[in-house]
Amino acid sequence: MKPSEIITVDAKRNGVNPVPILNQLGRNLKSKNAILMQSGNTVLVVNKIKKGAAELHLYTADDRMAMIRALREFIAKIRETDLDAVYGKADNPQIIQILKALGVEVTDSDLPEYNWKALV
Repeated sequence: MKPSEIITVDAKRNGVNPVPILNQLGRNLKSKNAILMQSGNTVLVVNKIKKGAAELHLYTADDRMAMIRALREFIAKIRETDLDAVYGKADNPQIIQILKALGVEVTDSDLPEYNWKALV
């Protein structure tokens, strides 16, 4: 699947209109404020928020095990960057549990617009 298809499937499954997400992603990619990683039918959007920090958005059309394999790949790639911290808004607490199980130290965010933070 193409990234836009994965994002659309994920958004619709969660009752969200994918159009604004895709439009914002397009703007962020064009301005080079974001990169997109894909593994299987899972996509991770990495948006730069300040020097050394980025926010993450995960979209998937994979089953749980395939998504976990994709997360392992994404974690390894992020650890190779110059990022110091990543932030997110996990509406699903299972994502935080999976990240912790994969060796990511997740804490409460120090930025009010996010609910979790991980040091890279």
